[in-house]
Amino acid sequence: MLLLGLIVVPAEPTHAVDTDLQAVARNLASHRALYTLSVARLDPRNYRHGIAGGLSLEFVHACDGYVLNQRFVIETTTDDGTVLNNMVLNSWEALDGKSFSFKMRDEVNGDVEQELKGDGKLGSRGGSVHFTQPEDIDLDLPPMAMFPTEHTLRLLALARSGGNWLQASVYDGASPDAYSEVGGFVGAELPPETGDNPILSELKGQRSWRIRLAYFTSDKGQDTPDYEIAYRLYENGIADDIVFDYGDYAIRATLKLLELKPREAC
Repeated sequence: MLLLGLIVVPAEPTHAVDTDLQAVARNLASHRALYTLSVARLDPRNYRHGIAGGLSLEFVHACDGYVLNQRFVIETTTDDGTVLNNMVLNSWEALDGKSFSFKMRDEVNGDVEQELKGDGKLGSRGGSVHFTQPEDIDLDLPPMAMFPTEHTLRLLALARSGGNWLQASVYDGASPDAYSEVGGFVGAELPPETGDNPILSELKGQRSWRIRLAYFTSDKGQDTPDYEIAYRLYENGIADDIVFDYGDYAIRATLKLLELKPREAC
């Protein structure tokens, strides 16, 4: 669990915060990143014996919005054999954070487990997501809800200001029936990258912070989160040293390739 009793950022954005968000957004880097997946922890009560795979992520800071393409491939070994999960999530988010479109396909051992496609809109009194796959499904979003890139921008703005806690309602395109309440803790600023790792050479001089996010999706009033994500977040939006913690097991994603891409001329 994350620490409680920390300072809560006001839900309603101020003009100063919005101005800071614009400065943070200008610094987001278009990039392609590849991560290898490995076991970070397997508790004795866990039925898994081994986990391997990869995560690919492409982020494009375009003239009309943010494009995020993700592929998550996980091979899990159990007493009953091997299970291969392959999830692809493609999304676009408007620069002002008010519009969002997405397409998700999740396969298990080559069979389609779930497919989602839809669009989200946010307003001053909340928002909604309309799905075209499955058809005729709508999901209401609460006031001050956010989509993923807006959430990252607010975490970075908070980190730059020296704050440490952000509570947010986030919808990311991965569920047909729920958004997540996300408790975000920002740790102290980390020393600049100075090592000889060529993969991290593009990140030298970038400010960065340790982030820990607790996701409450199935029951937003429960005491423990459904899962947590911890990672190092650089001020240009690139993440490294990621750990996905699901309670009785955890998966580590280690950065193995990073390519920065030039911004579009708008």
